[in-house]
Amino acid sequence: MLRTITGLGLMAFASLACGGAAMAAPDQQEDEIVVTAPRALPLPAERSPYTGAPIATASVAIPVLYEDLDLGTERDRERLMTRIDRVAQDACRQLDRMFPLNPDADCVRNATSAAKSAANAMLSARQAR
Repeated sequence: MLRTITGLGLMAFASLACGGAAMAAPDQQEDEIVVTAPRALPLPAERSPYTGAPIATASVAIPVLYEDLDLGTERDRERLMTRIDRVAQDACRQLDRMFPLNPDADCVRNATSAAKSAANAMLSARQAR
């Protein structure tokens, strides 16, 4: 069984979707949590209804490894959340390096929120077993 949470490690990828299409995560297994940091980019694609400027979205998704943690303990569940925070920071830093003229102050908050929701759902499902 693969036990990763996207966000930590050397596995990172950047995807660029034009036309405002939603970013599709790779096939995600039940016990996998993915930190995805999205970034709207002003590239020729769909036009903003407010400004008419072209919009595209890029994202970086990185797996967070947690197979070394015993998620039955509170201490390791807290470590998991810390890893998600750090992975989100890494993913957003990578986007900042890729697109320095397009900063997003909410990047870490957005990436962390989705990943922590997935982690909490996974932890709840494990406790229900």
